[in-house]
Amino acid sequence: MCSHAGAWERVGNISAFVVKKMSIYKIENLSFSYDEKCLIFENIDLQFDINKITLLAGINGSGKTTFCRLLSGLEKKYKGRIFLENKALSKLSAAEISEKIVYLKQESFANIIAATPSEDIAIWNHKFQSKILPELEKEQIEALKEYYLEPLKDQPFWEMSGGQIKRIGLAGLLLNIDKYWILDEPVTGLENALIDILINILQKRKTAGKGGLIISHQFEKFEQIVDNWLKIEDKKIIELK
Repeated sequence: MCSHAGAWERVGNISAFVVKKMSIYKIENLSFSYDEKCLIFENIDLQFDINKITLLAGINGSGKTTFCRLLSGLEKKYKGRIFLENKALSKLSAAEISEKIVYLKQESFANIIAATPSEDIAIWNHKFQSKILPELEKEQIEALKEYYLEPLKDQPFWEMSGGQIKRIGLAGLLLNIDKYWILDEPVTGLENALIDILINILQKRKTAGKGGLIISHQFEKFEQIVDNWLKIEDKKIIELK
């Protein structure tokens, strides 16, 4: 396994700055529905600290993925206010939002836009131009190695399993290490060894002052690193402990 010492040193260098900048999201009086008849969320007030890891639970269909889409700016027709680093989310462009956060969707295929892992990882790193780069850069190769993907780097996605494709998204996160992570069911379909890799990365980020929001049914996997436990219940988001 790769050490990523350089990457973690870089995260450490910014830790003093992000600790001072505590709030990443502030939500005021948020309500949302898709059809204006059946509310999914009603009058929610929340705050997410940039250096804390929050786990959000809820039954299927309760709105967990919808909440991720709201925070990432993909759902815009809500009532109330969402602030991203003290700026109204509704006023920010997709590019401005992507400078602050990265959203890993639950469906593995929804996180890829290229044909192979090497092509996709170049896009994750925002270095994909008019043609595929002839060689991956060192940090891109290291990201693939972290999740044992280097042997598959040129294999078409349609020949890969769902678990392998899931790992491409997780590898891409390593190229966005300084952003706030929103992870929707990130460990579904992963073996325990790969889950342990993600937990270790999350712990190192947390130590460096970078947190995230995790949606997962496998609460026990994250028990040692989660700071805030939330649950969607009766159109509200409540704190569990």
